[in-house]
Amino acid sequence: MDIYKTEMIYGRQPVFEALRGFREVYTIYAIENALKWLKEKAIYNNINIVADIKLLNKENLYNLIKHPDHQGIVARVEKYRYTSAKIILDRKPEIILIADSITDRHNLGAMIRSANIFGVGAVIIPRNNSADINSVVVHSSAGATEHTPIVMVESINHFIRLIKEREYKILSAVKPANDATSILEFKSFSKVAIIMGSEGKGVSNITQSICDDNIYIP
Repeated sequence: MDIYKTEMIYGRQPVFEALRGFREVYTIYAIENALKWLKEKAIYNNINIVADIKLLNKENLYNLIKHPDHQGIVARVEKYRYTSAKIILDRKPEIILIADSITDRHNLGAMIRSANIFGVGAVIIPRNNSADINSVVVHSSAGATEHTPIVMVESINHFIRLIKEREYKILSAVKPANDATSILEFKSFSKVAIIMGSEGKGVSNITQSICDDNIYIP
């Protein structure tokens, strides 16, 4: 194990989802009751835990991650690997979520969690002016990062043009307005990309100009 190619994640659900996901889980650090929870959940879901396990007390566990929300369990895992844009373009998922300049890691994690719940096929984030996938995002997503493909692109607008060539409809999420349609009015989502901007600035004007329609979420 090359420690420079690993990272730490924390929280019961994120660590469990990492065991179910594509990343290698090298070491699990846990207090006794959290480890019992993880083992029982793994047995119920027919998951074999092959990672090294180290029992720690709460103080040592906190010193390891320096975060109060560890819920009694931390894991050293393979560093997060983004999915390539080409793979997503080839797969042609029905729904794509594009996160336009979401710098708050908690907000990005919540978006990824919602995307996973609603069956979104991929989440797109820009390389610059965006939070990347780290332990805070993983925790805020409740481990959804381990299952929903996430693509980091150099330019969101370039990616939008690529999927428009593949006949995707591009929807920009905005505040309720006369020129925006409620998302509840859409009967089906087939080859749709939804762009969501930051809470403060929303979707950038340049990106908005190449969208097909505006929607709002009630």
